[in-house]
Amino acid sequence: MVWKRLKEIFIYFWNFRYLPLKYRWPLIKLRRRLLPTRTGLGLRNALRHARSLKHPPEPHPYLFVLRLLWPFPTWYFPAVLPPPPREIMANPDRVRCQVRDLMYLRSMPLWRARDTPQRAFYRLYEALCAADGYMITYETECFWRQSSPRWATANIPDPECEDPEQYAIMASLAEVLVESFTWRLELGLRRNDTQIMNRTAADPPPFVPEVSPSWTAKVPPLKEKLVIHPDEDAYFDSPLHRRNIYMSIGWFYTV
Repeated sequence: MVWKRLKEIFIYFWNFRYLPLKYRWPLIKLRRRLLPTRTGLGLRNALRHARSLKHPPEPHPYLFVLRLLWPFPTWYFPAVLPPPPREIMANPDRVRCQVRDLMYLRSMPLWRARDTPQRAFYRLYEALCAADGYMITYETECFWRQSSPRWATANIPDPECEDPEQYAIMASLAEVLVESFTWRLELGLRRNDTQIMNRTAADPPPFVPEVSPSWTAKVPPLKEKLVIHPDEDAYFDSPLHRRNIYMSIGWFYTV
């Protein structure tokens, strides 16, 4: 009760309610200019969204935001190699429940600035193994919209997987991304502009093609057929199928 009363008193003075309205509003505008509540860091929104993160449960929202501001030991978040594909396939809900949290995290400028292509690539791999089409589309679009050279498909790091199935899926996934991005580029889309440009022209405007990372060439196909989703056992030519992996890639082709 005492705290509530103190809060009411603070709001009373903070909003200049003891003054006539004609003086109150100019003072509020001056206060906002001297003490801005919104910055390019988006700390207020980050704090609000941090309260909604569930998978995995995060510490206190204030501590979560402070960790976003803490640049040590490195500015970029570390990328941890995900589990092998069969482990994810056995429990796909562990991946699917993260979609909602990722939307909150993507709304935080600090989190986006500290995210890396390797982490996004690993999330896409998990979505593929979980056969979560919506998350595949979401992560593909987020990867596509990163126009920095650091996010070029050719720069996707070699995961150096010991599990041959995991390595085959990741190599195929990198090549699927290249084909998907090339398809968008041929439509006239650009990674730094989500709008279609010159769509009525006979030829699309010039573009620098995306290329696969060099390490994918050394990854052989699987000896035994791997069906990621039981309803996707048909053959349609794609980098996945060329390595004896069966999964639809239609979710990568959205605009």
